Amino acid sequence: MIDVLDKERQGLDPKLKEIVDSEDQEPGNFVVCATCSHIIARTADRIAVNGSVNHRFTNPYGLEFHVSCFSDALGCSISGRRVAADTWFPGFLWRLAACEECHHHLGWYFDQTGSYFYGLVLDYIQDA
Repeated sequence: MIDVLDKERQGLDPKLKEIVDSEDQEPGNFVVCATCSHIIARTADRIAVNGSVNHRFTNPYGLEFHVSCFSDALGCSISGRRVAADTWFPGFLWRLAACEECHHHLGWYFDQTGSYFYGLVLDYIQDA
């Protein structure tokens, strides 16, 4: 078993705790916050959006991000109002996604009527 998973299991979102408890805990099955090692998602939740799982974007301030898309990220907290401006995925509004444990910005939650996904910055997460 992975020490990170054992250490973090107690403070997890109940749905995520159930997933962690029921899944094979071999290395590489989960994604954690690179800052505090809190469990964020399952690696199996990576999904292709607009034809690719990973994307490179530059925001209006010139900051570049390498983002991976996830169907769910139960270890994230979502904040802020839904914003249409400067979205990288046409038709989707975005909100900020942060680690629910240390509150470090991890990426964005994108949604439109009936669907959603997370775009998490690869520099801010790691496989565990």
